[in-house]
Amino acid sequence: MQSLENFKRINASELRSFLTGLILGDGTIDKGTNKRSFRIKSINHDFINYIEYVIKNNTCFRYYINEFPEMIDRYNVRHQKCWQFVIISHPYFNKLYHYFYDDYRHRTIYTKMLNWLTPIGLANWYMSDGYICLVGKNKGNVYNRRLDICTDRYKLEDIQKIQNFLQNRFNIKTSVNKRSECYRIRICTESYETFITLIQPYIVPSMLYKLYLGYNNKQKWMSDDFWNFQEYLKSAVTPPSNVEG
Repeated sequence: MQSLENFKRINASELRSFLTGLILGDGTIDKGTNKRSFRIKSINHDFINYIEYVIKNNTCFRYYINEFPEMIDRYNVRHQKCWQFVIISHPYFNKLYHYFYDDYRHRTIYTKMLNWLTPIGLANWYMSDGYICLVGKNKGNVYNRRLDICTDRYKLEDIQKIQNFLQNRFNIKTSVNKRSECYRIRICTESYETFITLIQPYIVPSMLYKLYLGYNNKQKWMSDDFWNFQEYLKSAVTPPSNVEG
């Protein structure tokens, strides 16, 4: 990750991208008429601190942070502790609201909103709602990888808009996988390096485990730099006990 000092002054479009990524993930905009508040929860305190740093140094928003001793997420996974970052009601989020929700308060995807996404927003989305599953890791033999973004709350036609955007803007190829009644975006193997290299500078250090692919040997599609980065992650990053897969 870049030094936090690099995020002390970001321009308006980067700030909008920063918030867009959070809202596409686990962030929510509350109800309101002229003002709405924003909130996001995470089990990673460093992620919350990172959000606070950017908001504190680039906006006049008033905010607070709550700590919860225990949380059960929407996948019914129990976490021992989490933190919630809340921006107090502000007209800015009243304007943003209509780009992320339809008239029935259901999440939706509009092309204009996707066009706000830059790598910093894409990284926030992934930190908030993405993961790598190393299939077979628990038995000592990783034979498959799943690099997914949890788009469970979106309709299939919205997910297809996201796919087209990722392909056209960043040359990232994806597939869609059905999980129960929901759909998730999966990054294709040929786009692993493109995707990870794009977001890596913005990933909180304690979340770098989300970028480790678990290969024991350099793959043909890997550049030397990317393989060296994966080797670094192998020796330097320890995933938390509740990491997916």
